[in-house]
Amino acid sequence: MKGFWAKGSLRRNTAAVAALGLLLCAAHDASAEGGSYFSKVMELLGRKDLSVAEDFQLTEVTRGMPVRLNDYRGKRPVLLYFWAIWCPACQSVKKELAEFRRKTPEERLEILAINVGSGDSLDRLERYQKAHPVPFPVLYDDGSRVTESYGVQGIPLFVLVDRNGRIVYRDHTLPDNYVEYLD
Repeated sequence: MKGFWAKGSLRRNTAAVAALGLLLCAAHDASAEGGSYFSKVMELLGRKDLSVAEDFQLTEVTRGMPVRLNDYRGKRPVLLYFWAIWCPACQSVKKELAEFRRKTPEERLEILAINVGSGDSLDRLERYQKAHPVPFPVLYDDGSRVTESYGVQGIPLFVLVDRNGRIVYRDHTLPDNYVEYLD
């Protein structure tokens, strides 16, 4: 068991990370500071500073344009919404998220819907987006690299990154008073 927990060995085993995440999901504290279980998982994945949002670049599904998180740094906060087509909870929150988008103009907050890639192909996602368009960019995480780097342990997951690139909110529900996070 010691080798399983050794730093680096767990990072190389995606299935082990997913299994560990499922085991810890119900017990971890999903607050902005990150609970002790979440912190341990992120430490094992090699992430030391949990408050800094790791940069990434993914392709927007409908337009095929690259989207990079750091392009928003210094300009506006970004809400990362990790989801999948096969996730019933993700489907039930779509209406609420679309309303969230209508309440908050793009100039004030960007929303990036990141399909976790696991269980969804790019072709399936493209077909789904044509049938069910949303008022924000949808990104496909091919290979689940971004999903893993953010330690996603259950979806939907909302991660709010402030304009300085710091994670200020992380939970499986949208923030109740999101305006306090935007200033």
